[in-house]
Amino acid sequence: MANKNILTNGSKVSQIGLMYYAPVAVVPPYLTEPINVFYCFLAKPLAWDDDVNPPVPATDLKSIKQVYKNMFIVKQIKTNDISPVIQRIDWTSGVLYNCFLDDGDMFAKDENGYIIYNFYVKNKYDQVFKCLWNNNDEPSTVEPYFEPGTYTANKMFQGEDGYKWKFMYTIDTGLKLKFMDKEWMPVAIGTNTPNPLITSAGVGSIDVINVSEGGSGYDPGNSVVNIVITGDGTGAAATANVQNGVIHDVIVTNPGSNYSYVSVAVESGFGNGCTLAASTSPVGGHGFDPVSELGCDHVMLTCEFEGTENGLLPTDIDFHQLGIIINPTTKQYNPVYANGVAYSTTTDIVVAAGSDIGFQMDEIVYQGPANNPTFTGTVLYFNLSTNLIKLINTKGVPVINSPIFGQTTTSTRTVLSYSLPNFAIHSGYLAYIENRSSVQRSDDGIEQLKFVLGF
Repeated sequence: MANKNILTNGSKVSQIGLMYYAPVAVVPPYLTEPINVFYCFLAKPLAWDDDVNPPVPATDLKSIKQVYKNMFIVKQIKTNDISPVIQRIDWTSGVLYNCFLDDGDMFAKDENGYIIYNFYVKNKYDQVFKCLWNNNDEPSTVEPYFEPGTYTANKMFQGEDGYKWKFMYTIDTGLKLKFMDKEWMPVAIGTNTPNPLITSAGVGSIDVINVSEGGSGYDPGNSVVNIVITGDGTGAAATANVQNGVIHDVIVTNPGSNYSYVSVAVESGFGNGCTLAASTSPVGGHGFDPVSELGCDHVMLTCEFEGTENGLLPTDIDFHQLGIIINPTTKQYNPVYANGVAYSTTTDIVVAAGSDIGFQMDEIVYQGPANNPTFTGTVLYFNLSTNLIKLINTKGVPVINSPIFGQTTTSTRTVLSYSLPNFAIHSGYLAYIENRSSVQRSDDGIEQLKFVLGF
């Protein structure tokens, strides 16, 4: 017997919510450890062989372990660094937008992962609207906007182009600065999930009734033109706007509630040929839960690295790899997850002063015989004034009062002290890896990194 199944958009939306609420800075009293902790990492100061076209990240175990060894800092991503995002669609005059249908897959994607049906838009005021009617597949020429006097009590905007738009939400300025770019725009996650028990719409309302064909011969003066609404809900009512015998529009006077399906028709002693179309709203009504209604199945995480991050991060370096670790630990808190703001993952060695040029970035340094060293590491950074070496990709343990050699510069210094990272390298789930062309850090700059994850 064959089985057929599908992972619905509801499953994806629920994962978005779980990811948004997962990071916690303080362990809840009923748990022994945080629910989930996300950290962004920077890695690999050495350029790729072809730095213009970095390779696709590998996910075999050996490669994953090497990513860990190439890290030099991790920084925590908190709840306010995470936002659900949807594909950005800016309203543009002359474009045909799709109207919402309850019997169509509004979240269908093309082969490139972009939504096929553009049924929502963002206007120039960062207000987001859902299209409930597109005037029989005509292009839109009037930009929807939301202010007193421009919308009905049901937050509907109808312009002279015949489009009917439902106001959904306004993008908060803070969210815009942090989570909007050319491809994505944020959705403010709320406390609502589809629930027919807490809204007047219940299972669904009838917010618009649209005229597909206006017909002819309708005469309200001699025969009442009734809009007949049939479905499993109650309360929906509407009136017809008749001009010269043609039904030009239908005005919903009561959206009703608890409709899971609906059909609409015209009943009149005069006139014929009018056909109407209507769809039920999502559970709770249009605008009740924008995250699910707009098909949100992506989340954006951001992380900012500013200056030296209190001495943890050199500024005069490049990085070529970054990503996300979930639930790493530290030697201090093990086995409870790490909860500090940022951790250096380098081995730091202070060496004696010398007359040579010192060590250079990406150089291999070692102790012991060159052909069989007892300790090796890759130089991330060397400060000629403080004689501090920051190393990644280490092997072995440094020996104090013994010389350390530079493989490329041939510099030699004596190790005076060293400190190992508190962060437990190789701990946690390496959830996301991104290879980039060279990113040069600056002394006073801020690198704002954005990650978009799809479900």
